[in-house]
Amino acid sequence: MASLTFAFTDTVGVSITVTEQYNGTLLFALDVDDSAGTAADLNAWYFDLADDSLASGLTVSGADVTDDNFEANKVTKIDAFTNMNGEVVKEYGKFDGGVQFGHPASPPSTSFVPGHDTVALTLNDILAQDFGISLPSVGELDGARQDSMKLGGTAPDIPDQPPEPERVNTANSDILEDFADKTFSTDGTTDILFDGSSTVITNDTSFDGTDEFIYTGDVSAANNDPGAVAQVVMGDNGGELIMCANGTVDFSANGDFDDQTVSQEELTSCSYAIEGGVRPRLTSTFLVWAMTGGAASSSLATPPGAPLLGRTTPSGRRHQSSNSSV
Repeated sequence: MASLTFAFTDTVGVSITVTEQYNGTLLFALDVDDSAGTAADLNAWYFDLADDSLASGLTVSGADVTDDNFEANKVTKIDAFTNMNGEVVKEYGKFDGGVQFGHPASPPSTSFVPGHDTVALTLNDILAQDFGISLPSVGELDGARQDSMKLGGTAPDIPDQPPEPERVNTANSDILEDFADKTFSTDGTTDILFDGSSTVITNDTSFDGTDEFIYTGDVSAANNDPGAVAQVVMGDNGGELIMCANGTVDFSANGDFDDQTVSQEELTSCSYAIEGGVRPRLTSTFLVWAMTGGAASSSLATPPGAPLLGRTTPSGRRHQSSNSSV
């Protein structure tokens, strides 16, 4: 919901937040700022409207509201004890409405909800409009509070800008098929993944709260170690892998699968992390499938890919791809 935030500042300050409501009303929240050592209470709030004709038909509700007065360009007081006569009215003129709080015991903070009999109110009705507030019981915190004060000011002419949405990056698992006697490349080439991608970040995503995009950052860690990017890391069931910041990989069986028989399958894996934006870095398991003799895809009785995840290897190990926070 759209909102408007501003403040009146003098010896004592008052912060004001106005928020549009779905039912066509406006929620006003007023709070005295006593952080500088001076306290006060809230006695009444005066306001103008962009369309003076809306003063007729206004309503107001709130736990602390005790009285009100609505009349276009004529309001300077609410009752005999609550008025804005003086310098504020001289500078800003008479108001379209006023709302009184908790008389005679006024609160230091309050909220109230103006509405209208026939029209939905929006922030446009109060942008760049004049306001006034009367403050009784002004004085030092924990001291005698015998003064009073009247403040006036003008609201901003644009609403608060919504915050930038949080961007969440998610790493998704990848599969590589390779030979059991595969060694590191000597000519700078890198391995191609099972889905035809040349990098592990091709299928990673970035979500801004509304839309999902392809992740455009780098690999930030390998096997949970930021210093291991572009370095040799060990697979959890043998083999070695080099994963570069751009997501390219180069696998070496490292002789760890020399005892395999033809068509025997073995799984090994390492993890990688991507930049997490405003969230903790995310890790995805990267699976390597090492085979003896022939291409892995032609050596299996069942198609590779998703069915591989969670299968039990001849050694009894079970490997499951998953996403987890580092």
